[in-house]
Amino acid sequence: MKALLILLAISLMSARHESPTLVHRLIVQPSSTLNIEGSTNINSFTCAITKYVGSDTLVLHEGGHNIRPVFVRGAVELDASSFDCGMAMMTSDFQKAINSKVYPAIVIDFISFERPPAYTAAREQFKGILKISLGGVTRLFEVNCSIDADSSGTITLAGSREFTFSDFGLAPPTRMLGAVKVNEGLRVSFHLKLKLDPNS
Repeated sequence: MKALLILLAISLMSARHESPTLVHRLIVQPSSTLNIEGSTNINSFTCAITKYVGSDTLVLHEGGHNIRPVFVRGAVELDASSFDCGMAMMTSDFQKAINSKVYPAIVIDFISFERPPAYTAAREQFKGILKISLGGVTRLFEVNCSIDADSSGTITLAGSREFTFSDFGLAPPTRMLGAVKVNEGLRVSFHLKLKLDPNS
C-alpha cells in the first residue's frame, strides 16, 4: 500500500506541470482548525489549533474527464506553538513531544483528490492524497475527506486519520516519573475554511 501511494504521488506530482482545463484557487481562512486527539492511561485529551494565522492559497488543477484533479500548490502551514491542550502542563509536554521550537510549522500538503469538488451544500465525501509534516518528519497518506459549502460561500474541507507518534519518529510525553503515560495512537483532524478566489 505504501509503495502504491508513493508511485501515485510521483505520477500526480509530475502531472502538476501539465496544462489544466480548469483552475480552482482556494484561499485559506482564519477560522481553519487542526485537532489532535489522544489518550493516556487515565483519560483522553484533545490538543487544538483553533485559529489559522497564515496566508496560504490552495491551487487545484482539474485535468478533465477521468483525470484526478491535482494541486500545483497544496501546502497549508499551521503554527505548532499554537496548540492548546486545555491544561498548561499538558500543552507544554505536548509541544515538547512534537519539538515545536525546532520545527514550528505543521504542514498539510494536498497532492490530489479523487474527483473535482462541486462546492455545494450537499456534503461530498472522497479520498485525498496528502503529505503531513510534523516534528521534522514528512509522511504521505491517503485520507478520507469531505467538502461542502454554506450560504455565505465558505467552503469546509475536512479530513481525519489515525496515526501514531512513532509514524513521525516522536515519543509520547510522560508525566510524574512515568505514572501518566500517553498512548501511541492519535487521531489528526483538520477543518479548513476556504473561499474561492473570485479572480480565478
